[in-house]
Amino acid sequence: MRAWLRSLLLLILCSGLSPPLTAAPSSVQDLQYGEVLFYFYQQDYFNSIVRLQIAQQQKRLPHHAREAQLLLGGLDLSYGLRTDADDIFQRLLTKDTTREEVRNRAWYYLAKISWQRGDTERALKALAQVQGKMSANARGDAAHLYSLALLKLGRNEEAVKVLQQAHADATWTPYLTYNLGVAQMRSHRPAAGAAQLERVGELNGSSEELHLLRDKANLALGYSYLQQGEADKSRQALERVRLVGPLSNKALLGTGWADTEAKAYGRALVPWTELVARDVTDPAVQEALLAVPYAMTKLELHGRAVESYQRAITTLNEEHDKLDESINAIRGGELVRALQEQPPGPDSGWLQPAVVTGTPALRYQVQLLAAHDFQEAIKNYHDLQAFRENLDTWAANIDAYDDMLATRAARYNKHRPEADRVLSGDALARLEQRQASLTGKLADIETRADPVGLAHPEEFHQWQRLAAIKTRLDTLPDTPELNALRDKQRRLRGLLLWQLNSDYKARLWQAKQQLRALDKLIAEGRARQDAMAFTTFDTPERFDEFDQRIAAKKRAIRELQTRTAATQLAQGGQLEQLAVNELERQKQRVESYLVQARFALAQTFDSALNTVTEPGGGKQ
Repeated sequence: MRAWLRSLLLLILCSGLSPPLTAAPSSVQDLQYGEVLFYFYQQDYFNSIVRLQIAQQQKRLPHHAREAQLLLGGLDLSYGLRTDADDIFQRLLTKDTTREEVRNRAWYYLAKISWQRGDTERALKALAQVQGKMSANARGDAAHLYSLALLKLGRNEEAVKVLQQAHADATWTPYLTYNLGVAQMRSHRPAAGAAQLERVGELNGSSEELHLLRDKANLALGYSYLQQGEADKSRQALERVRLVGPLSNKALLGTGWADTEAKAYGRALVPWTELVARDVTDPAVQEALLAVPYAMTKLELHGRAVESYQRAITTLNEEHDKLDESINAIRGGELVRALQEQPPGPDSGWLQPAVVTGTPALRYQVQLLAAHDFQEAIKNYHDLQAFRENLDTWAANIDAYDDMLATRAARYNKHRPEADRVLSGDALARLEQRQASLTGKLADIETRADPVGLAHPEEFHQWQRLAAIKTRLDTLPDTPELNALRDKQRRLRGLLLWQLNSDYKARLWQAKQQLRALDKLIAEGRARQDAMAFTTFDTPERFDEFDQRIAAKKRAIRELQTRTAATQLAQGGQLEQLAVNELERQKQRVESYLVQARFALAQTFDSALNTVTEPGGGKQ
């Protein structure tokens, strides 16, 4: 049991947790970048990448060019495109062109890429470059990854120093405290490590992440105390783990072993009896099947122990058969078919529990998802499935571009005769001549300062009538009546001339403005006529060019469909192999438990046969 405790405790202490990560740009100054972030926060990373690349190509991110590159690297990383992401982050590491904060985030993402690739040494080198300005959240994130990398390499003392010097916000503090406790325990400082884990184990929080972290800390504490032989402290820590949760089975198993360590075999049966009633696919439940009759044997309840061992053997045999059934179902393609039938969505990481019932290939999904490689394989398969659906949609919709092009060509052919008539006419030339004539006339009026030249038609008609009246009166003799008429004519002419002089400058300015507007209209008309002539000449060739581009895109889509289908098929094969390998390991464990159960059953039979009750109640 001691060897088993050491291995389980090591497994608990080596595994890490982290809070969910989000990107939080300070402000959005470019509209297109806001659209990119909208899809990003919806977890629609594919559309986010597409719109980001379009905005970059159209140069519509003047205020967020570097930040957009960093986001694109992170999105590429989320799709497993580590080489592309690596290239982007390397470009952002030039001190002359990149702000310190962006450069630090690029180093962090490079470290994350290396960590995911399993290159822990390179991850540490990248993290060592993170210096200077960073947000508290980002600094806590980097310290968390730094400590995990050091712990993985067994550099526990260095991890302790990093974590003791780390400064993080409230989000990251519990996780760094947990890592510090793990590092101190692995540095052979159990008291200091236990103190840190106790702090985490007594946290108050409403989020599921904090509940899980608290359970994990208490589980690590419980098994650590159990390994040290401190059964009471072990039980106290394990009892703080939730009875309903992902770690509850391990906690119940450990609680029973703590009672066993204290020789309280009857009390150990309480958590173990609860545990054996749970899902037998869990390794903790399988071990409890053997632990229950072990405790009964210690209590000298040999008959009940025999029955319990027999039930355990029966249950484990059934589990062995179910594992074989699941392995055969997975090899037969049932797992891949179930994944293909799953509705698409950003959170569709696995199938709904209702689908699992009666499906052998999905019976062990919880155990399979505990492996990071299997989770990544599932994610990659879903991404490929989404790509195939996107390509299928484009393959069906791209014919619409043929219809659009045909409609444009028909419209062009319909209006082509009218365009040719306009281009061959001289209306614009006549208008230019008329404009030139008006410009010369206005210049002459301005040179002579002739207000009559800018008279309105009615005023000009009045001016002509007064001139005709004067001519008529000049032919008549002088009489008092005619002289009065001559005076009246002169007064009316003077009044009209005064009015024309008063409005002369305003009318001259207005006439010049109208001529300028006419100049602009004629220039626009000439430009449109030239554009129409160019379009008339170039459009048929452009129709052919667009037709060729559409045909090329169709070929590219077909090629991508073929490549994506082949890649998804290969990914499905890898997924099946990962699942089969894991279930084979579980099968070997079940076989080991069966051997132990049969051996223990034989020993229990021997103990029962060797125990003889005398008439007086004694034993010999």
